[in-house]
Amino acid sequence: MAEKGGKGFSLPKNGKSALKSPASKGKDDISAKSKRGRKVQFDSEGSLDTNFTKSNGKADQPSSKGVSGKGGKGEKAGSGSKSQTAKAPGPLELRVEQELPDNTACLMDCEAADILQGIQEQMVVLSEDPAIKLPISFDRGLAYAQRNRLYDNPEIVKQILKPLKEHGVSDGELCMIANFAVESVEEVFALVPSLKTKKSKLRIPLKNVLGELAKLRRPA
Repeated sequence: MAEKGGKGFSLPKNGKSALKSPASKGKDDISAKSKRGRKVQFDSEGSLDTNFTKSNGKADQPSSKGVSGKGGKGEKAGSGSKSQTAKAPGPLELRVEQELPDNTACLMDCEAADILQGIQEQMVVLSEDPAIKLPISFDRGLAYAQRNRLYDNPEIVKQILKPLKEHGVSDGELCMIANFAVESVEEVFALVPSLKTKKSKLRIPLKNVLGELAKLRRPA
């Protein structure tokens, strides 16, 4: 017996149609594609694009020329725009003399020890003058100079250092050389980096000066 719906058209026992209309088939295809995932992609400007696919639960990212990757133009552009190499800093300069007032001078430890010792010997006379007041740091300065002096006769040391001054070595740099028991020319350049710019013309004079100073140095 034919059921309602047309001649020769019968319903299956489970109540569902065994045939699918073309319209329903199209809907099923769209549904299946949507389950696999929409194609979504963000371009470099942040806008939404529909070329991003998802298959088997994993996202497939399409290669983009602007994105950095192997062989991509973005990588080449990044490597091509190299930042300028920072220039190496020049040798340090001893700026003690520039920071001191005009009416002051740099002294070697042996010079300072003699001057402070002379003042201490006149303390009885100086204490009678109320206008003269020695700073609290006087005793500390005297003790430091006496403890660190390397030479007994400052005037002879100044004569030995004089050739270096003729080559442009400043008083502050001369004091640095005289205040330390320097053994070699390379030690001098390490101690006073500002002299490195004059290495070629100072190497031989420095060697002679160090040899003479070693003869006058007080025993440790």
